[in-house]
Amino acid sequence: MANRKYGIILSYMNIFFNTLINFIYVPLLIYYIGKNEYGLYQLIGSFIAYFSIMDFGLTAAVVRFYTKYKVLKDKIGMENVLAISARCYIVITLILFIIGYICYLFIDDIFYNSMTISEISSAKDIFRLLLLNIIVTISTMIFRAIINAYEKFLFLKGMETIQLILQPILVVVILQEYPYAFSVALVQTILNIFLNIVRGFYCFKYLKIQIKYHYWDKKLFKEFKKLALSVFAVTLIDQIFFKTNQIILGIISGTSAVAIYAISSLIYMNYMALSLAISNVYLPHITEMVAKKETMNLISNLFINIGRWQYFLLAAIGSGFFIFGEDFINLWAGIGFEDAYWITLLIIIPFTIDLIQNIGLAILQAQNKYDFRAKVYFCMGIFNLCLAIPLAKMYGGIGCAFATGLSMFIGNGLIMNWYYLKITKLEIGRFWKNIGRITIGVVIVTIIGYVFNRMIEDKNTVVFIMKLLIYTLLYIGIMYKFFMNIEEKSKIKSLVLKFKR
Repeated sequence: MANRKYGIILSYMNIFFNTLINFIYVPLLIYYIGKNEYGLYQLIGSFIAYFSIMDFGLTAAVVRFYTKYKVLKDKIGMENVLAISARCYIVITLILFIIGYICYLFIDDIFYNSMTISEISSAKDIFRLLLLNIIVTISTMIFRAIINAYEKFLFLKGMETIQLILQPILVVVILQEYPYAFSVALVQTILNIFLNIVRGFYCFKYLKIQIKYHYWDKKLFKEFKKLALSVFAVTLIDQIFFKTNQIILGIISGTSAVAIYAISSLIYMNYMALSLAISNVYLPHITEMVAKKETMNLISNLFINIGRWQYFLLAAIGSGFFIFGEDFINLWAGIGFEDAYWITLLIIIPFTIDLIQNIGLAILQAQNKYDFRAKVYFCMGIFNLCLAIPLAKMYGGIGCAFATGLSMFIGNGLIMNWYYLKITKLEIGRFWKNIGRITIGVVIVTIIGYVFNRMIEDKNTVVFIMKLLIYTLLYIGIMYKFFMNIEEKSKIKSLVLKFKR
C-alpha cells in the first residue's frame, strides 16, 4: 500500500514538473530551432512512435504473470516468465531494426510533396537517431516490467523524474551551440541509454532477479500471448489516435500544421498522464485481487472510488482549459497556434470518459479479458483513420481532432461501458450515478468561472495567473463542500493535517 501511495505521489510530482518544464521548455525550443524545425522533430517523433509499440504488449504480460507467480511464491515460475519474455524481446529487437531500416529507405518518397530537400535530409538524420533510441528502449523494457511488478515505484518514478528534469536542461545547453532538431534527438538518446543501463543494474543488484529457462509451459504461453497481443493491438491503435494525425497533417499540410497539432498533443497527453498516474500503479494490486478471487463488489468499489478521484481532478483541468485555454495558448506558445485550443477540446472532452474508467483496463488485463478491448479499439482506430484523412484535407488539424474525439466517444465510451456492465459485471450504473452528481457541480463552477473570466479582459500574464488561482480555489471549495463524500473529505483533511506538520 505504501509503495502504491509513493508511486501515485511521485507520478503527480512528475506530471507537475513535466507541465512546469514544458511551459518553459517548449517556447525555448521553438525559439532556438524555429516553428518548422520543431514541427519536423514532432513529425519524425510521431512516425518513430509506431516502433515503440513493438514490444507487442510483452511488458504488460510480464507484469501480470510475474506478479501472479510472485503472489504464489513460485520462484521457478517467476524465472521462467522472464526467460521466455527475454527471448521474445531479442526477436522483437531484430524485427524492429529490419522494419526501421526499410522505413528509412522510403522517407524521401513519403514526404517529397510537403518538405524541402533540406528538411528531408534532417528528417533522415533524426529518424536514424530516434530508431536507435527506440531499439534500446524496447530491448530493455523487461527491466521496467520487473520493477513495476515489485511495486518499486519510488525508484521507477524517481528515474523518470531525473530524466524529466535533466533532459531539457541538457537540450537547452546544447542548443546554444547547435540549434537543430537533431541536437534534441541526440540528447534524448544518450540520456535514455544511460538510464536503461541503471534500471538493468538495479534489477540484478537489488531485486536479485534470475532469468532462467526451466521448461516450456504451453498453457502459460497461450495466456501470455493472448494478453500480450491484446495490449499490442490497443497500443497500435493508440498510435493511430495520438500520432497518426500528425503524420497525416505532415503529408498533407507540412511541418507548420504539425507544430500546431503538437502543441495540442502536449496538452492532452499531460491531461491523460494525470489519470494514468493513479491507474498505472494499481495493475499489480488488481492482479492480486483477481488471483485471490475477490468479489466483483469489492472490485467495483475500487473502480468507482478511483474513478471519482480521477474525475474531480480531470474535470478541474478540463473546465479550466475550456475557460482559460485560449489565453493560455497565446501566452505560452505565441501567435499562430490558436487552432490548438479547439483541437484540444475536441479530444479531451470525449477522452475523459476513458480516463476516469482506466482502472477498468487494469481489471481486464488482470482477468485476461483484454482481447475485447483490443477488437473495439482496432475498429475505432480504422474508423478514425478513414474519417481523419478527408477531414484533414478540408479542415486541417481541427478535422483530425473531430475524427479522433468521435471515435473515442463511440469506442471507449458507449461500447466499453456496455462490456463493463454485461460481461465484466462492474457496477457501471452506480459509477455513472456518482459521476453524474459530480458533473452538476462541474457545470455550475464552469459557468461561474466563464462569466468571471469574461468580466476581466486583461491579457496580462500576472492577471491570468491570478484568475486561474481564484478559479482553482472556487472549484476546490465547491467540490469539497457539496460533492465529496465523507471518506473523500476525511482523506483531504488528513492530507492537510500532514502538510501542516
